[in-house]
Formats: sequence, C-alpha cells, structure tokens
Amino acid sequence: MTLARPIPDAEEPAQQRLELELLLQQTVPGPEQLSCSRQLLEDGSTGLDVDQWRALRALPIAIDDDHLDIAVPSHWDEQDRSEFLAQHPGNGRQIRLHRSLESDLKAALQKTETLESVEPVPTASPSVDRAVEETAATYLEEFTVDGVLEEDPEEQAEQSSGTIDLEASLRDADASPVVSLVDRILLQAMSVGASDIHVEPQQKGLRLRYRQDGVLQQYIEPLPGRLIPAVTSRFKILADLDIAERRQAQDGRIRRRYRDRVIDFRVSTLPSRYGEKVVLRLLDSDSTQLGLDQLISDPITLDLVRELGSKPFGMILVTGPTGSGKSTTLYSLLAERNDPGINISTVEDPIEYTLPGITQSQVNRDKGFDFATALRAFMRQDPDVLLVGETRDLETAKTAIEAALTGHLVLSTLHANDAPSTIARLDEMGVEPFMVSAALIGIVSQRLMRRVCTACREPYRPSQMELGRFGLMASDEAKVTFFRAHHHTPGTSVCPRCKGSGYKGRVGVYEVLRMNEDIATAVSKGATTDVIRQLALESGMKTLLRYSLELVRQGHTTLEEVGRMILTDSGLESERRARALSTMTCSGCGAGLQESWLECPYCLTERQ
Repeated sequence: MTLARPIPDAEEPAQQRLELELLLQQTVPGPEQLSCSRQLLEDGSTGLDVDQWRALRALPIAIDDDHLDIAVPSHWDEQDRSEFLAQHPGNGRQIRLHRSLESDLKAALQKTETLESVEPVPTASPSVDRAVEETAATYLEEFTVDGVLEEDPEEQAEQSSGTIDLEASLRDADASPVVSLVDRILLQAMSVGASDIHVEPQQKGLRLRYRQDGVLQQYIEPLPGRLIPAVTSRFKILADLDIAERRQAQDGRIRRRYRDRVIDFRVSTLPSRYGEKVVLRLLDSDSTQLGLDQLISDPITLDLVRELGSKPFGMILVTGPTGSGKSTTLYSLLAERNDPGINISTVEDPIEYTLPGITQSQVNRDKGFDFATALRAFMRQDPDVLLVGETRDLETAKTAIEAALTGHLVLSTLHANDAPSTIARLDEMGVEPFMVSAALIGIVSQRLMRRVCTACREPYRPSQMELGRFGLMASDEAKVTFFRAHHHTPGTSVCPRCKGSGYKGRVGVYEVLRMNEDIATAVSKGATTDVIRQLALESGMKTLLRYSLELVRQGHTTLEEVGRMILTDSGLESERRARALSTMTCSGCGAGLQESWLECPYCLTERQ
C-alpha cells in the first residue's frame, strides 16, 4: 500500500510524524521511544546484536514474554515487511511492526554506534510537536489535572479493543501531540464547569470557546491554523465518526470516566469554510442534583408543577431553547414519580441521566428505532408513565398524544418561546387542535439565568429609565435592594469565586400554563396565541418576566441578565396585561372594578 498524505507535505519531522499518525490512526514511535532500544540492545534480549539491527534498518522498542515490538521505516511496503519477518527469528515471540519516520530511525541507529557515550533519556519526556506543545503549555499554564480521563468500563465492554484510551494518552510519554492537546481541551472544559465546547476553524486559526453558565467564553488566542485538520480528525476518531467524510454533518458520542464520574460528550461536526466545526455537549449526570425543590424557587409554581406531575394520565410539555434545563426538569418529575408500583419507560437521544428502577431506551436511527417506534413498543409494555426525549415531528407528536389519550402520563420536551406559543408549535407540526385540547394538561416553559456572584455583587439604585424598560416604577421598588455584577477590569483583583465574570451558577425561570376548560375550548377552536395567552393570564399564569423580576428582587440575579435572557416586547406586554388583570379586584372589599376606576366606589380603597 502506498501512503498518501491527507494534507500538504510537511518539512519538519514532528509535523511529518503527526501526519503519519493521522493517516495510520495510531501512535508513531518518536525519538524518545526509539531511544528506549538502548537497553534492549545492551542486554541482548532481542536475539540480534547492534550491527544486525543496523543492517535491518530497524530497532526494537519493547519486549515481553509474548511479544516483540519493532520500529520499521514507514515507506516499507507489504513485501518489505514480509521479508523482514522472514529474516528475524523472534525467539518464540510474536513480532509486531510499528511504522516510524526513516529520519528518526537513522538518528537512533547512529546513536547506537556510541552507546557508552549516550546519556539515558528519561522515559517520562513526551514526544510532542513543538508548536502544539508550546500552544498547549501557554493555553493551560498553571492548569493542573488532579484527575484523569479514563475509559468507562461499560463503554469498553460495548466497543472493540481499538477504542482510544484517554488515560493512557495522558500518561504515555510517547503519545501523539494532537492526542495530548485534545485531551487537555476536554479536561479544561470539565475543570471550568463548561456545558459546551466549540472548536471553530477561522481564517486566523482554530478558535476554542467554552460555554459557562450559558455564555461562551474565549480564554486564549486562536491556535495555529495548521492544527485544524489534526484536531478535528482526533475528535472524530474519539466519537467513532468517518474522518474521510468532510462534506456532511455527523453526530457521535464520547464516553469517559473522570474523577469516578461518567462523562458523556455529545459530538456534532459541521462543514464550514475553513474546515469542520466541532461542538461537544458535556452530559455529566453525576454532578446534577435532581429534585423539583432544588430547581423551582417559587412555592406556588413548585406546587403547580408537582400537581401536574401527579396526574394519572395526560400530556405535559416542557419547552424552552437548547440548554435551558428541560431534561433536568423532566427527570426531576420522574424521580418524584419513581415508585415500585409504577412502570416508567423513557426513550431518549442520548440518555442523559441514569435513574434506578426506570426502563431507559436509546434512539438508534440507523436501525430504525426512533421516538415514534419506541413509543409504539412502549404501549405493549404495560406502561404507566412515559418520557419522550423530544417531540420533533408529526409522527412522534401524534403517537405521544394517542398514548396520553389512552390512560398514560406522557412527558416530553418541545422547542418554543413560551408556554402559550407551544400550541402554535404543535399546530405547525400538523397536530389536530381537538387532539391537543383533549390530551394536553399543562405546559412548563423555562429558561436558565446566571446567578449574580454573592461574593462580589454590587448594590445600586437603578434609574427610572432602566426600571421603566422592565415595566417597573421607581416608587414601587423603593424598598428593594438591586444588585449588579462586578465585572473585572485589568489591574484589579479577581474574585476567587466567580473568576471575574460577576456570575456563578444558574437559576431557573418558569412559566406554567395549566389547561382549564376555557383554554381547552379555545385550543380546540384554533384560537390564536394571543387569545390563549390572555386566557392563561386571566387564570393566574405567572409570566417568565414576572418570575425573573422576582428573582431580581430576591438578589439572585440582575436586571442586566433579565434583559439578556427574558425581556421581549411581547413578554413585557403580557406582564402589563397580567398586572392590569390583578388590579381588577378591590384589595379592600373584594368587589370587581372596572378598568377606568382609580378607586373602589364601595369602600373607597385606592386601586393598587
């Protein structure tokens, strides 16, 4: 087989070695590993002397009771390797050949001429490309790894023996430089608590960004552009993707163990102008605390969600954008319903949390096992509660609704802006309105906002203009202490808790629409989103904006964060409608008031 380079010819030996590793998908012996042959040549355990090894143009690099590992030139073809194996006895051991650069072999063979004058080479020195090594050192300066990534035993049992072992690559002195760099990228993401890793080829190089608390952060300058093919290929190898296919988007998964925790990386590749962009979503089920009381801070909203989750049948939808905590809310509902007397089954893509006592299924589209197929199979499994990871098409939506109409509680997620607009989203999928009104019992819309750092937050008094932007009046908020984030500026000390970002952790914001007779009737007649929203507000629905402003008053977050995540024109209008509805009843005598009245005509109580 004639080797062909996937990228332009390289001049430096280290880069040539890197290209060969990518082509062979295995570690290529470098100078340090070849230097280990010194001891093997001295003790004569290989069965050949130094002159014979020079004549063969090869070097032994490792030996045990059963195997002898030998480095041979990379340009040897099948005939050359066969002739070599015929000349070497092996002394009863199985010979394994490893391709190496001819220049590295020549240099190592020259050193054998003066074995006595050669100083031993420490085996712990890594064989890394200088550019990659300097990049990684600058990128992870002062970064120490007190845990290592290792292969999950369950994953090891499922996959073949060729699976990449990250623990070995981290500790192996002769590991590929790109392998070490990619491992460090993953370790850094877990060290800083990132939820996503963005590896983005740009015109000026390879940009690395981490999403922390919902915001992308860039810690270093872009890596050299020549690393783009190597780094993206390494990620694709780990995720068991086709490294030769660069024109199509691909999805995969990496599972590793880190500090006694199982970490899943959901990998997505996308062709772009300067190379393939790779995005990894970190799924750390062991670090997430499930429990509705830990997610929902408002007691009324908490009781309402728990009441919906305790229903014997019907459909509950949790909506929000990607990364808003929908799956965590659903799993928390399942955790509260998990009981030996209830049969709970889930179909997910991927399985994000493992719950004991629950049957969890993984979607496998290559084999035709999708959400709709799994739901139909669940119906023959005597289910009580079903969870569908995501309702993304008409077939899945109709199957889920049919299950809810036949005496089962169905939980699922959907991408929608808020609770009332979820009905329009189902209508856009093609679900009949009468089926939605009959099956749906509640909608939970949610967001995640950053918590302001309690160690460095700054109290302040917002201006009337800033309060008015959120529909607030300065006179009503006179007794409230508002906080804003302390943003680090060069030359000042960095907060050790939030590292200068001003925020630490996230807090949930919830909007719960509970179906009642009026809303169900409107939905069955095809009412617009505005009509459904008005009916929900009249029934007491707390909007996302109101919930988030209550968190601001409690000191959990800031107006800046509300403006970034929640505030919209329609949301502000909904909140104004809700406030107007809340003042239609006299707080003194309970009599109904007309919209134009400023005070109650019966008890003269001023309207709030």
